[in-house]
Amino acid sequence: MKASCLGVGALIAVGVLSGCGVLQQAQDETGPNGMQGSVPPGAVRPMPRGTSIPVHRRGPKRSGWLSPAAKVPGQRLIYVSQEYDDNVVIFPEKGNHQSPIGMITAGVNDPWGLYVDQHGTLYVANQGNYSSTSTVTAYPSGSTSPSLTFSQGLARPLYPIVDSSGDVFVSNAGGYYTTYGGSYTDGGTVVEYHSGSTSPYQVLQTPGIEADGMDFDRQGNLYVAYRTSDGTGSIEEFTPGSTQGKILGMSLNQPQGVLVDNTGNIVVVETGDTDRIDVFPPGQQTPSVEVPIRNTPNQLAIRRTEPRLFIAAEGGTVYGIRYYFLRKHPRTYVKEKLDTVIQGVALSNGLAF
Repeated sequence: MKASCLGVGALIAVGVLSGCGVLQQAQDETGPNGMQGSVPPGAVRPMPRGTSIPVHRRGPKRSGWLSPAAKVPGQRLIYVSQEYDDNVVIFPEKGNHQSPIGMITAGVNDPWGLYVDQHGTLYVANQGNYSSTSTVTAYPSGSTSPSLTFSQGLARPLYPIVDSSGDVFVSNAGGYYTTYGGSYTDGGTVVEYHSGSTSPYQVLQTPGIEADGMDFDRQGNLYVAYRTSDGTGSIEEFTPGSTQGKILGMSLNQPQGVLVDNTGNIVVVETGDTDRIDVFPPGQQTPSVEVPIRNTPNQLAIRRTEPRLFIAAEGGTVYGIRYYFLRKHPRTYVKEKLDTVIQGVALSNGLAF
């Protein structure tokens, strides 16, 4: 159920997309002691310390827009959520140092994770001041207005994901609200909605106070990263249709984004004092590769057929990395940073069911 057919082996040639203006490039080597950014467990993470915030040209703020290039059928797009600017910016995937070719603002409120389904529909998790008014909004390909809004069952939605049947799954931090009972349940949950419905079908409970990144493997099993009150966490696996998960046993430090490649490797972001990507071979509790990523990485996205992994980082960067994992400490190419906090990244061609 996942994007490109890749093995774990190497990590080479890192490119970065960054900023809302014309992007510049500078080379910087990152090493095992070069990571920055440490946050308390469960906190809303601010801009990493030491991050410079240059002035950028900005697109229209009050309404969304799409350039003709963003509407070309089959155009490869990168969607980037800017949390404090309440928008999703659209870039062309091809080439580096690109200017935005679109922006979505309608229905976007404190956006976090993003997801694009097999039909090209973009899903945006809107934290919405962490209240019962939080939503997930869905935007058909080529649209800047939501066609569906999910709110029932959500408290602080972080990551949306859609399975091959069109069912929508949303991970929650700090529990979920039930509009049909008015009650609040503490704990990290995943709320499932049947295709086309905005009413919750079922809720998956994790052992944590927060459920984070999610992904499906080729067999339809759902993998959910979660964290506990002290910031530690792990990954729970749910078989199709089951509400009872299996904890896989790896020990994680404030996990965020998760993906599963076609060979079954689990790729997960660790933050806190760690700030890295871990790759866990099938059935293993110890990562085979640990890749440091600066500027507090969050969400992961991967191409459908080509070996390139994209990583959103709060410091205002989106890293593009060839997914071979040869080098553990990749070079990064970034000079300008977005004057906001980036939380999510998604690709218009990022799925393969």
